[in-house]
Parts: sequence; C-alpha cells; structure tokens
Amino acid sequence: MPSHQRCHYCGKEFVPDPRVRTPKACFRKRCRQARHLQARERYVKAHPTIYQGYYPKTRKWLEDHPGYLRRYRKSHPDYVAADNAGRRRRHARTGPQSADIQDEIRRRKIDAIRGLRGADIQDVMRRQIDGVLDLMAHSGHADIQDVIDTHRPWPVPLSP
Repeated sequence: MPSHQRCHYCGKEFVPDPRVRTPKACFRKRCRQARHLQARERYVKAHPTIYQGYYPKTRKWLEDHPGYLRRYRKSHPDYVAADNAGRRRRHARTGPQSADIQDEIRRRKIDAIRGLRGADIQDVMRRQIDGVLDLMAHSGHADIQDVIDTHRPWPVPLSP
C-alpha cells in the first residue's frame, strides 16, 4: 500500500490506515461524512425497499404505548430544544423555493379571478366579486383534490 494517498473528497494527501482495503477518504470529518453519505445513497439506490414498512410498525408501537412521546419530551427538554433547533435549520435551508401549498392554492385562485374575461363587464365583475368572496370565506385549508378532479386551475362559480 502506498505511504500517501490523495483524498477523493478534499484532494489532500493523507496516510491511509493499513487495515482499510481501499481507502478513499482522509480522516477529516467532512470527508468521512461525504464518504458515508455516498455509500448510503449507493446502498439505498441498490435496495429501494429497504425502509419500506417502517412507519406502520412505529405507528402501531405508539398506539400500544399512548402518551409515550409526550412523557419523553417532557422528561428530556434538552433533546426537544436540539430537535426544534435542527428542524428550524432544515426548514431555513429549504428556503423560499418550497412555498407552503396553501399559499400556492390561494395564488392560483387569485390568478383565476384576475383572468376572468367576457363581453358583459357587469357579469365579469360579478364573477370576480364572487370569486374574491369565496376566497375570503374559505381562507382556511383548501382541498387540493378539487384541482385534481376538475383538471382546471380553480373553477370560479358563476352566479345566477
């Protein structure tokens, strides 16, 4: 085995551990993490059903042990704080490209209202007002299935 080898991740030379058959990463934490992540991705790609069925087992266990999570979180406030901080970091990392689906639904409704055109200006205005009132009345959670079922952006109901 050569006395020095170049790391595949950072490009720096390192002295490999003689017990490792084909060393690819040096001993820096970032390189080891990259190597581990790459190996894990390769394994999951080769075994796509590896994690299939885990959640139903967890859910069944939690149903058999009611109140467990609440008690655990209450007795481990440090863990809860670290978990919440990690969740905030993960959400901050995703950034604005992953907008809330409810915001997207409202935007589509507003675009549909703005896009109304017709020969009779009063009819168009009445439909726009109806659409705005409907949007305001249903400001809670919208049902995305409506969009899927109708195959249209958002139907604005016609007033009689």
